[in-house]
Amino acid sequence: MGLNKSPLFAAHGLAGATFVESAGWLVPAMFGSVPAECAAVRAGAGLYDLADHGVMSLVGPDARRFSNGMFTNNVRDLPVGRGNASAMVDEKARVQGLLRLYHTEPEAFLAVLEGVTPEAFEARYAKYIIFDDVELTDRSAELGVLSVQGPEAAAVLGRAGLPVPEGPGAITSVEALIVATNARSVVGGYDIVAPRDALPALWAGLLGAGAKPVGLDAREVLRIEAGIPRWPVDMSEKSLVHELRLVPTHASFEKGCYIGQEVINRIDVMGQVTKKIWGLDMGEDAIPPAGAEVRVGDDVVGLTLSGAREDGRVRVLVLLRKAAWEQGKQVSVHAGDRVVPATVSDLPFPS
Repeated sequence: MGLNKSPLFAAHGLAGATFVESAGWLVPAMFGSVPAECAAVRAGAGLYDLADHGVMSLVGPDARRFSNGMFTNNVRDLPVGRGNASAMVDEKARVQGLLRLYHTEPEAFLAVLEGVTPEAFEARYAKYIIFDDVELTDRSAELGVLSVQGPEAAAVLGRAGLPVPEGPGAITSVEALIVATNARSVVGGYDIVAPRDALPALWAGLLGAGAKPVGLDAREVLRIEAGIPRWPVDMSEKSLVHELRLVPTHASFEKGCYIGQEVINRIDVMGQVTKKIWGLDMGEDAIPPAGAEVRVGDDVVGLTLSGAREDGRVRVLVLLRKAAWEQGKQVSVHAGDRVVPATVSDLPFPS
């Protein structure tokens, strides 16, 4: 079976994009220059094609109650016109995936999946629908996701004739199109969920309004710079939301019962996390493979996760033990027979 292609594949090719596989999709790796694409996001507005993000709907009289009991964030009090980020966890609070949930109508929610396939999502949650009146539907064949990131993102949306949500978690809807606040970089921006057959015109309109196309390579630089973990690249099925620094954005302690709640609450109260995601600045060396040991002297204090390079500078996310949680601490990364010095950084990385 071949790789899936975005409705924008032809447009990306005409723009000179090179392509790479991501979660079964052929997506743009870059449109010419990673530093230029990163600079566009930091100083202006960059446009992402998130073709590899699945979209699910949860509809029915019990959709709110069902979602509140399944995911880690507060859906019980989420009004229509708002959204939030959640983690999917099991009974032991181990992360199984991430999603963005948007409350679009009184009995309807739209979920944009982060690294989780619609098939896996439906297989996981359909088994919990016993007496609940809620229907899960894969909308990925009809809906696609774009993202505009950067300090000029709102201005670009306005010039393109799109509504601009106001406030954290806000969404605005125009027929089948949804614009939602979502930070995929340090500077933040907006996601757009729209019919797939409308994406080419929408993409062209946003470029015409001043956005610059951004490929996966630059997206990874900006994501890592912001300290945003990616499922499943930076996580395993043993990861906890506290270890991933997801509690402020993905979890609520005022929402009532949900899967994994007891463990998450206990960890939060007792502060028992012994490892957590931090950053490593490795200068101009090579990106280490995931799972390389991070050491202080002879002691292993962590394992590398994902890394990215911009203008020769390598930054890496690392799952670090508490003994090394110190800004500026000197460590060494052991990748095979190579030993590379690195500096520990809190997240997000200093600009």
